[in-house]
Parts: sequence; C-alpha cells; structure tokens
Amino acid sequence: MRKKIRGNRLPPFVPMPWELLNSKCFHELPYAAAKALPYFMGKIKLSYNDSQRYQDTFRFSYPEARSYGFPFATFSQIIKKLTQFGFIDPVERGGLRGYRVGYNVFRLSNRWKKFGTNDFENINWETFTSKKV
Repeated sequence: MRKKIRGNRLPPFVPMPWELLNSKCFHELPYAAAKALPYFMGKIKLSYNDSQRYQDTFRFSYPEARSYGFPFATFSQIIKKLTQFGFIDPVERGGLRGYRVGYNVFRLSNRWKKFGTNDFENINWETFTSKKV
C-alpha cells in the first residue's frame, strides 16, 4: 500500500547542488568524508538559499557518527578533511582535550568554492583552538 503524499511535499532530504557535486573540491575529497558530508549538511534545517544557513551552528558527536556507521578514528579524519577542504568551519572544540568537556561545534562553510585558488582560506582542524575561553 502506498503512503499518501499531501500536496507536493517531499520527504526530508539534503540538497547537494550540481555546483558542489561537480566541483574540483568535491572530486578530491576522500571517500569517507564525501559520504559523511550530507550528514553534516543535513544538520541545518534551513532551506539551501537561506542566508542564515551558513551562520547557524550545530553539534555533531562521535557517538552520533558511530550510529551512522563511521568508526571514531574515521570520524576524526572526516572532520579534518571537511575542514581542510572548506565544507565546514569549526566554531568550538569540545572533547576531553578541548577547553571544556563537550561536543565539537561547527558551521557549514562556502570556502570550498575557492578551493585550489590563491583566495582559499586554509583552516587546520588539528591546530584550531576555540575562541571562547
């Protein structure tokens, strides 16, 4: 039996525009990070064209990543690569080695659009420190 669809509503999904899918940055992204990117993008519940989309912050915990099938060590590499390639920006560093015990906080980023150019701003997750003390 088919589910009734009310009006033209679609089930929840994560928009990944052609510009992103065909970018040099996305093609060079390691497989695990590319597979995890929709989970990060799906954390923001605003429409793709909403200007607030890149201002909102979100938490993504290691146990949550584990529930999606990403081992802890792999998830560490995913965070590192998504930051390095410009898809996410760190806001606060959590965990036992952070300034406080808590979750890492991120925001989506458009830095990937300038990947491979002189204008690209490189952010290294391993040397990132939270601005709040």
